[in-house]
Amino acid sequence: MASAQYAVFLGCIVDTPVMGQLRVRTNSALGVDRSTGRIIGVTEQPELSSAELVSAWVGRTVASEAVESVSLTADQFLMPGLIDTHTHAPQFAFLGIGHDLPLMDWLNKYTFKHESEFKDADLARRFYKDVIARIVRNGVTFAAYYGTIHLESNRVLAQTIRQIGQRAYVGKVCMDANSPAYYSESTEDSLRDTEEFIGQVLGDQVDEEQKRLVTPIITPRFVPTCSHECLEGLGALAEKYQLPVQSHLCENPSEIEFARSCFPDSPSYAHIYHKYGLLNSRTIMAHCVHLSDSEIALMRESKASISHCPNSNFSLGSGIADIRRFISEGIPVGLGTDVGGGYTPSILDAMRMAAAANRALIAFRRDSSDSQPAQGSSDKPLEAAEALFLATQGGARVMGMDEQLGSLDANKLFDAIVVDMNAPNSPVPPVDATPAVRDAECPDEAWRLRLEQF
Repeated sequence: MASAQYAVFLGCIVDTPVMGQLRVRTNSALGVDRSTGRIIGVTEQPELSSAELVSAWVGRTVASEAVESVSLTADQFLMPGLIDTHTHAPQFAFLGIGHDLPLMDWLNKYTFKHESEFKDADLARRFYKDVIARIVRNGVTFAAYYGTIHLESNRVLAQTIRQIGQRAYVGKVCMDANSPAYYSESTEDSLRDTEEFIGQVLGDQVDEEQKRLVTPIITPRFVPTCSHECLEGLGALAEKYQLPVQSHLCENPSEIEFARSCFPDSPSYAHIYHKYGLLNSRTIMAHCVHLSDSEIALMRESKASISHCPNSNFSLGSGIADIRRFISEGIPVGLGTDVGGGYTPSILDAMRMAAAANRALIAFRRDSSDSQPAQGSSDKPLEAAEALFLATQGGARVMGMDEQLGSLDANKLFDAIVVDMNAPNSPVPPVDATPAVRDAECPDEAWRLRLEQF
């Protein structure tokens, strides 16, 4: 019944529509209209047939032949797709390599060299297909990608993502200053190619905006590799086309020093982006490990978002971001894998690393007599439900699509995954092997405990 217009999923549905609030609907039905990709309704403890449920949801009689029922097993649940708010598609070429180096040395020894090889669009065609498929296998239904400086290879990346069926932001990286001769571009080329890429990506998708899978995103690599003129031009393009913006901010102390030296008249690193119209409600700034108080205030006032990349922050020794403080300040926070600074494309790993980073920060404060939580922060450990929120609804907010994605509610887009905790080689132990789960007081509590294991 793959041709049926409607699908109804029957079983356990899990999401976190609010930070810290795990919603488990153990016996529920969720309907999807395949023609729009949207959820048409959710009913708990359903007593009607799938066709009757669909008829009730859409307000007219729907024949059973138009409805496909999908029954989940006792070990499966339906959840929102995972959202990776920061990753570099070409850096899979050196995944897990060079993590003995600090950020700037790592960029110069590995990153620029391997990214420069994508001047060959045929390499992009061979390489990106496997990269995107691998990311999708990790349950990521929406990702913000950095490409390279090369126009044609970036178009290949966007086309590959669309063909595989993932939702994505894709950025042509801009680098016209302080870059190696073999991997650099003129200001004129950078801005011209960025605008041409925008036109290509939008023009390749003739459907209305709500059905668009791939959206271009303005992508200055980071302040040190962009001139005044480049940043100014990118800010103008972001405003002209009302596009999202992504870059790196306050990842590493040496990077911050480098950025400040390039723009010595700016009061802070974050203020450089703000000056050129690149820090606003459509902006995703990765890392933000070493934000000053004034920069946190600027992020809040500009309504910019943060992509928390704990694996990369650990792997390159950049530090620990205080996401509790960001959240308390009202700054949207999501999770990023930051491949290849991070060594895995798994958002599950990012969730676990986010919890570990939070606990490491708490332990550091506990063991340092002169270290106390900053104003607005706390020593409350990050809970499993909060990590899941950051990977789903929180990520959707960072991407500016929280009204469309991130939870499983009627009228939202059905970006979702089925998790099977009894799959071959599953890291989640069986219920019978875990008395704490087996002897739980009620099904909802048992599911909560299993999700913590997950």
